[in-house]
Amino acid sequence: MSHDTVFKMANNKKPLAKKSEKEPSKKSLPPPTNISSFIVILILTLCKKVLLIDTAVKIGTYLLIVLVGSVIADFSVLPKFYLAEKHNILNRFFVRMGWGWTFILLSMYIFMTSYVYTLGYLKNVLKHLCRLAVATFWWYFITSVFRRVEEIVGVCSEPTKGSKMSCVKSGKLWLGFDISGHTFLLIHCLLTISEEVRCFKDWKKLGQILTEDNIVDKRNLKKSDVENSYEAYNLLSPYVKAIFTSLAICTVIFEFMLLITTVYRFHTLSQKVTAAFIAVGCWFISYRILVPSSFDVIKKSGDSVLKFTKLD
Repeated sequence: MSHDTVFKMANNKKPLAKKSEKEPSKKSLPPPTNISSFIVILILTLCKKVLLIDTAVKIGTYLLIVLVGSVIADFSVLPKFYLAEKHNILNRFFVRMGWGWTFILLSMYIFMTSYVYTLGYLKNVLKHLCRLAVATFWWYFITSVFRRVEEIVGVCSEPTKGSKMSCVKSGKLWLGFDISGHTFLLIHCLLTISEEVRCFKDWKKLGQILTEDNIVDKRNLKKSDVENSYEAYNLLSPYVKAIFTSLAICTVIFEFMLLITTVYRFHTLSQKVTAAFIAVGCWFISYRILVPSSFDVIKKSGDSVLKFTKLD
């Protein structure tokens, strides 16, 4: 074969295709989740399932439980067990002290969360805490009214004993319209918790908003306020999540004890249903009338210049 032929064959060979200089960059994978982080995520997910149900749905569920449970209690005799006794540990330390647990946990939760989304302005934090003051008023006022009603309309099995105190001390039976304080207390606590924790569903979104590049100019805020708020967000988030989890545990206990209270004959159907509707009435007056029409004296849960969550 001649040199000219070899030269032509070499020239006729097609050049190899060059690799594209700009290959598509691979997306970086998130770091692997360790066991502790996975457990925290799992717990918070379960807690959200418990707490972040629409309040209207909860109201319907609680009223149905009270009505159906009271009918069951009136027409059947269920077997007794430890948690159905009045002196069980849940009743003594959680139900009777129910508003105490609710007040302590919610006061810490409202203070920490509102401190972050109000940019640390204590005046606005106090406006958020006012909601809890209203709920505390209802707890004290309504339970006092219940006791007074029972004394006014009641009579002693021994006619010579005029007051409830003298009747009970003498070992006689006081017959009155004893509105179920347990039913009212449990539903009042449950609805208050439900309303107050709603902003937690957008808690992660709040942290993202605080790190936006143009947040200061876009929302006309002070840079120092945003920086302090983001620092507080990082510092308080673990405590907020812990309190949120504690409130979920309280909610499960309160709902279980509401069921026990209604299906066992501690009160009549009318006494339990009356208490349930009064509790719903207090919720409606507070969160659907008083707070929205308070002329900024009492702020809604999640109300913030950052507008991180939806307000009804």
